[in-house]
Amino acid sequence: MTLKQLLTGGPKPVWIRYLLVLGVATMITRLVLDSRFATTSFFYCLVPFIIGIILYVFVPQPKGWSKAKRIGRHLLATIIVMLASSALLFEGFLCVLMAAPIYIIFALLAFAIMPDRADPDRLKQADIFRVSFVPLVVIILSVEGLTDTTSFPREEVITRKQILNLTPADIHANLARPVHLDAGRSAFLSLFPLPERIDAPAFEQGQTHKAYFTYRRWGFTNVHRGETHIRMKIVQPLLIETEVTQDTSYFSHYITVHGTKIEMVPQANGQTQVSLTIRYRRELDPAWYFGPMQRRAIRESGDYLLREIIGKERVDEGSAL
Repeated sequence: MTLKQLLTGGPKPVWIRYLLVLGVATMITRLVLDSRFATTSFFYCLVPFIIGIILYVFVPQPKGWSKAKRIGRHLLATIIVMLASSALLFEGFLCVLMAAPIYIIFALLAFAIMPDRADPDRLKQADIFRVSFVPLVVIILSVEGLTDTTSFPREEVITRKQILNLTPADIHANLARPVHLDAGRSAFLSLFPLPERIDAPAFEQGQTHKAYFTYRRWGFTNVHRGETHIRMKIVQPLLIETEVTQDTSYFSHYITVHGTKIEMVPQANGQTQVSLTIRYRRELDPAWYFGPMQRRAIRESGDYLLREIIGKERVDEGSAL
């Protein structure tokens, strides 16, 4: 079969083609998710690129359409297949939301390099450089994470500093109080579910605090339950260090938080300079996409903890009258 016959042929009606593409996309995604490639660039770059090519080949483009309309048609088909295959695989809305931009980028890239079949006479005059070079670049990008040699550093350390109108004793008192995460968060952090319950025994060295998470992948059902255990490794007047000893929450598949360190430096005016350090490991590739995303999440989480937990200023009941 010639390229022209492949691009213009295929089963009819069109919805049959969509079902075939959806079946192939779901099968490819399932196979990769069940392999060691599930968190690598192979899954997030090469797989959507291949699905983009399949969509281009099997989803017809009406004759006479402008390039903008054809790109829009391909984009719509990409989103339909992505959402449908994610639903069939029971993936959560948050996972889909975070992966959607990179998925769409590589699926559209596949459309961009393919011959323009709006003019069948030009199919044999396709840009050989574009058709051959871009897939090679995608393949190179897709090897990130497959081995240690092809991986970028995963261990990250984020430190946030703030001057608080509190003494170290006040900060210890804040950390010893029951945790209430009811304050407003940024739009980005609001995407991530908070723990539904926190069991925090005495705030003492050696104690383990537990946070229980319930993540409803589809907003109301498809539930994943997990918990995070945080051990108070060091509790001193000017230093508090924790370590995560167990994490079965849904997000542990994507990021591994090792622990935190809170360092306090008393100031002459009664204030305290607080430094909050969070150590974690990025589990997803590519680094150029998920690295900045996870750093932002950790930075904003650190600022939230400094503002609403560590540095929360309590208003005395009498002063409120």
